[in-house]
Amino acid sequence: MEECGLGQPLNPWFSDCLTARSYRVKVGDAFSEEKQVNCGVPQGSGCGPVCYLMYVNSLCEVLRHCSAHMFADDLCTLSASTDLSEMCRRVQEDVDAVVKWSHDNGIILNADKTKMIIIHSPYLSSIDNPPPLFAHGFDCFHNNKINCTCKPIEKVNCVNYLGVKIDTSFSWDSHIEFLCRKLRILLEKFYHLRTKVSLPILKCLYFALVDSIIGYALDCYGLTFKTYIDKVESLQIRFLKLLVNKKTRNQCKGDYYKLFKICKILPASLKHRFLVLVNNHGKQDRFTSLVHHITDTRSMSKGKFEIPMVQNYYGDRTLKKRIPYLLNSLPEDIRRETSLDKFRGLLKNHLLNML
Repeated sequence: MEECGLGQPLNPWFSDCLTARSYRVKVGDAFSEEKQVNCGVPQGSGCGPVCYLMYVNSLCEVLRHCSAHMFADDLCTLSASTDLSEMCRRVQEDVDAVVKWSHDNGIILNADKTKMIIIHSPYLSSIDNPPPLFAHGFDCFHNNKINCTCKPIEKVNCVNYLGVKIDTSFSWDSHIEFLCRKLRILLEKFYHLRTKVSLPILKCLYFALVDSIIGYALDCYGLTFKTYIDKVESLQIRFLKLLVNKKTRNQCKGDYYKLFKICKILPASLKHRFLVLVNNHGKQDRFTSLVHHITDTRSMSKGKFEIPMVQNYYGDRTLKKRIPYLLNSLPEDIRRETSLDKFRGLLKNHLLNML
């Protein structure tokens, strides 16, 4: 807590709260003997997660070459380079530092759950045999890594991180298939529910169960190929056909895409635009700059943004390209709106009117 800048009177209070605790187990009417708690925090306490975050806060400081991205007890480290061997050497140094930090702080690093993934262009052929990485045990460090028997960290082609499947080329095909499987399971449930609940309740269930699943990380995986997003929208349409009455369904026969506007639900492709723009509202200065010419131009008068030149599909999917491109596609009044709530409402109406 002192490392995080917290001192008196919180430190003594937390010390008293965490010290001299004990627990016992109850089975039926019988209790076990009490055992002293020498480490950790009380289970279910409100301050427990905060205490843990403060406890692992210094972990990021031991990384010298990689950036750290932490969520609870998950740690993701990223490093980028054009020299794979040199990059793996630097990453190995940081892995060693994490192992030592874990040992010094009484935390066990689960080497079996640690994975390595190399994200690269599919046109590169020099990444088939990268140098292995090792999560050395502390006994191995004591022996200066002599006669090391530690297993190398598993190299995978797809990793599941916080519910999102990330592949080696950022094509998101694995995540789309994973997402579609979940939606098909829900679709079966909706077929049974349509005869038991009203349409308004069914629509509430759609937003709670389906829309939340599609929207999770959509601002990332929505940058995939159109053919992959079409799979998600095809399943969306099957849900929407259950959210309207038979008369409306028959009126839209042959062009069920109209159901999105009728139900006021954005298809995945437009919802992706919505999320990217809303999540980066007010941050345009980080990614964009206004068109600037010596002479006055139509773009300048309308406050449009410079769109950087890119040379490949990866460059086209970067925020530096996508944000100014999407902002320029909006009417001027929406693009200039500073209030997030008003911007969100105007943007959704604009996207619905595009259907």
